[in-house]
Amino acid sequence: MFIVMQQVLQLVLFAAVGYILCKSGKVKSEHTKLLSTLHVYLFLPCTVINTYAANFTVAYIREKYPLLIASIVIITLTIVIGTLISRLLTRHPYQRVVYSYSLAFSNYGFFGYPLVEGLFGSLALQNAMIFALPISLCTNTWGYATLTKTEMKLKRLLSPVVWATLIGAVLGLTGLKLPAVLTSLISKSAACMAPVGMLLAGMVVSEFDFLSLLKGKNNYIIAALRLILIPCAIALSLKLLGMESMVLTALMMHAMPCGMNTIVFPRLVDEDCRAGASMTLITSLLAIITIPLLVAVFS
Repeated sequence: MFIVMQQVLQLVLFAAVGYILCKSGKVKSEHTKLLSTLHVYLFLPCTVINTYAANFTVAYIREKYPLLIASIVIITLTIVIGTLISRLLTRHPYQRVVYSYSLAFSNYGFFGYPLVEGLFGSLALQNAMIFALPISLCTNTWGYATLTKTEMKLKRLLSPVVWATLIGAVLGLTGLKLPAVLTSLISKSAACMAPVGMLLAGMVVSEFDFLSLLKGKNNYIIAALRLILIPCAIALSLKLLGMESMVLTALMMHAMPCGMNTIVFPRLVDEDCRAGASMTLITSLLAIITIPLLVAVFS
């Protein structure tokens, strides 16, 4: 439990550094666009390629395909349940969208992937990425469309991460080896994913008053559901169904804090993103305690 807490705290401290750098004026808030671009188009895709090339084999697919099935069922249920709960929390149409998104999707990319790799290694990260495929598809279609008030477009599925998944899968299945210089570039870029992602999170939150973000009853209700009730329900259900091998993977993808899309996407349509920033901050701080506890209970 102490090791898990150290890993979570390390990620939160990177976010704190980003927050302090922005608040002190050493870094400007507009730099978040640069870091976001690097993260989306370089660091995260390189992590995916690195992981898939090392672990994605025919034997792995035969053994782990149930992860995809379980993930599809779980994300469908969380979207439905999140939508119903959001209607009980507020009458504001857009706030309902923000709440339902926060309940359905955790920060599995910036927070979950680095944590899984740091704690359990590259094979566990591969399992997490396979499990997260349906989540990513829903995030880039339903999630994006609802938060930006637009129609769902299939072309959003062709994201850098999807292309990286295809490249990594081909390398893993065929056993092809990239030139040493490219392998080194990909490996070193992948190492930047966690620090840059969390620095970016802190920089985004720094645009708001810290203490004001810690207020709001609904934000704490969402935090309790996001960090405790939802992951516990998922883990217990998998255990009761005899799917013990999936528990830790599902837990690490659904027990993470709220993600930053509830900050970034509302800005595209001039909606208030304070609630998203508040939930991101509160759940990230509480995760220092909740994630180690959940891992200790269910591992």
